[in-house]
Amino acid sequence: MMAEAARPRARATLLTIGRIVLFAGGVLPWLLPLGRASLPLGAVGAAIDLLFVPMCHRLPERTLVLWGTPMPLCSRCAGIFAGVALGAAIARPRLPLSRWRWVIAATGALMVLDVVMQDAGFHPVWHETRVLTGALFGVAIAVTCVTALRGKTVSALPAD
Repeated sequence: MMAEAARPRARATLLTIGRIVLFAGGVLPWLLPLGRASLPLGAVGAAIDLLFVPMCHRLPERTLVLWGTPMPLCSRCAGIFAGVALGAAIARPRLPLSRWRWVIAATGALMVLDVVMQDAGFHPVWHETRVLTGALFGVAIAVTCVTALRGKTVSALPAD
């Protein structure tokens, strides 16, 4: 009986921890340039920066500069991280988990469309669209994670 009563509290704790981790991870690449510009981060800043090296190409022409310091990710990846933070902070999963996979696919398709349009030369690097398409994708990822943590398990997805 006590174990059953502990399950909702454990799920609520897991949900809170998950949202905090998603939010903190999402804002980290945005805070790093501020920290590097205003604090003597030294080796700590360099170590945090190294976390992002395997995640992104970090091409200078595709990277935002904040407070005179380049971000550790390109603008699209920075948008994804910002979207994850936003999605974790305001996640209101009004859709069932089975629908969120379609939202992820649609927002991912928008990103791919922007990549193709940019790389095919239809438009130059537009940081605004890179950040926006990345943020939409990041929000969808975070809300899907929060929805799953709320107890709408992946096993509830219909079989294809």
